[in-house]
Amino acid sequence: MKSIKSKNQMKEQKVIHPIPPYNGYGSEEDSLMNVFYLDISNKNKERYIDRFKKDKHILRFLAKMISSDPINEERGFLISFFCGDETMQIFEIAGKNSGRESGKFLERQKVKNPYSHKYYTEKDFNIGNLIYVNTYIFKLIQNDEYTKKYMESNCDIFIDSNIKNVISRIRMSSASFGEYQDFLVHLLYAIDPRANNYATKEDILNGFKALKIYLSEQELDTLISKLKVQGDMYSMEDLYNCLSSN
Repeated sequence: MKSIKSKNQMKEQKVIHPIPPYNGYGSEEDSLMNVFYLDISNKNKERYIDRFKKDKHILRFLAKMISSDPINEERGFLISFFCGDETMQIFEIAGKNSGRESGKFLERQKVKNPYSHKYYTEKDFNIGNLIYVNTYIFKLIQNDEYTKKYMESNCDIFIDSNIKNVISRIRMSSASFGEYQDFLVHLLYAIDPRANNYATKEDILNGFKALKIYLSEQELDTLISKLKVQGDMYSMEDLYNCLSSN
């Protein structure tokens, strides 16, 4: 006599494989990918294609260490962020007579922000931002030309690198002057009271502050990158034309 199987017995049972704990080798993400490496879904394919496209983009920033030790404050670093796999590498640049040698400070790897507990992504990299790596704090102070162009081309990610957004913010602060041209005259005078036609980055920053306009360091860099340079001075004529035409 044939046995009759219950409906529950006929149903296909799902087998759930637990994710093994992180073994300490490589990054957590790499270990997790070893578990799911056979997943060839369209979603994963798109992610790999996107990663491949971004792999050639490397953001480079000069940085300084924020420290209570004045010796560490003088140290210079080059921080590279690889957009393809969102890894970071830090190279120390030894100054003359510093007694230090240039070399790798941090091997290329993914780094978590200890406060947000999230891995750093490209949007975290703007001039003036602080990057926390273990017990060290770095301030981004300058980027190279390739990085500037990449950020401007992706201003949906790097909002402070959008020159139109920067000028729009400046225009909003001109409301109390009635006429925008009056505002520009006051601004240029605050920046360049002696009419030298050129001013330093600090002069420009202080001029904006005098009119209660507070730009982020990245916004200021975006603005002055559009101005003609003479040594470490920036053209006031270019600044006027830039603020007038946009």
